[in-house]
Amino acid sequence: MMETHEYILTGEELTVTIKAPETCTGTRFDRTGWITQVRLESAGIDFCVPESLVAGQGTGGEGLSGEFGIERAIGYEEARPGETFVKLGIGALTRIDDESYNFARTYPVEAYEVRTETEAARMTFVSEAPEHNGYGAALVKTIEIDGRSLHIRYKLTNTGTKSFSTSEYVHNFMGIGGHPVGPDYVLNLPYEPKLRLLGDGGVEDKLELSAGRMAWNAEAGGEYYALFGGFAAGEAPYWELLHVPSGAGVRERGDFDASKFAVWGSGHVVAPEVFIELNLAPGETREWTRTYDFFA
Repeated sequence: MMETHEYILTGEELTVTIKAPETCTGTRFDRTGWITQVRLESAGIDFCVPESLVAGQGTGGEGLSGEFGIERAIGYEEARPGETFVKLGIGALTRIDDESYNFARTYPVEAYEVRTETEAARMTFVSEAPEHNGYGAALVKTIEIDGRSLHIRYKLTNTGTKSFSTSEYVHNFMGIGGHPVGPDYVLNLPYEPKLRLLGDGGVEDKLELSAGRMAWNAEAGGEYYALFGGFAAGEAPYWELLHVPSGAGVRERGDFDASKFAVWGSGHVVAPEVFIELNLAPGETREWTRTYDFFA
């Protein structure tokens, strides 16, 4: 039987490319519904790019790369070196040593089985983490195209005997039409972004912040990262990335409260990241949706 390397969802406006879970590597990004490319057919524009243009550099991200537990993987603190912990959407990872959990490290992994159901413009992924040390979970993710919109619907259930807390976000590796990131780009927001935590890369020299927008004052060479505040508690996520000369852009909106907003990028890519906090007691289920609108 021929191995499937990717799935293609087609709608009237969008073509969406998704990695087959069994072909995914690394132990950072969620293997269920890993979207590597979105193309707006009427405009002939691709929106997604890889994390790095240099083979072997970075953590293997590409396109809409989701991740659970970037700061705290479920059960890591209780696991001793040689024992396993839960990385949702990936598998049972083995703790290597006494160091703190680090999302950028690669851990030995026993991948969870992923079941798929496919229709022309819709695909569902089901991944179950068997209970271990009291922690267990079932993740159902559905990706659906509707015109120029792409919906990612999540359903996460705590199937274990212990409560757990984690987070989820999508590392949106965007480069509209392959145009380099710089003064031609604007990131529109429904609030005035305020720098909360300055990461690496000289963000203050590259980004100009004003009410309702973030702009680049120079070509964004080299990696940079920062956390931003300014949105109200309980405010739903929203951002819009626009390539001004072409008029092409993408926006993300959701039906959940944003807990954190970050921007990572370099010369070929910008990645707005909206986080959701997830706190589930045994038997509890949480559902949420991310919607991406593409335009030109």
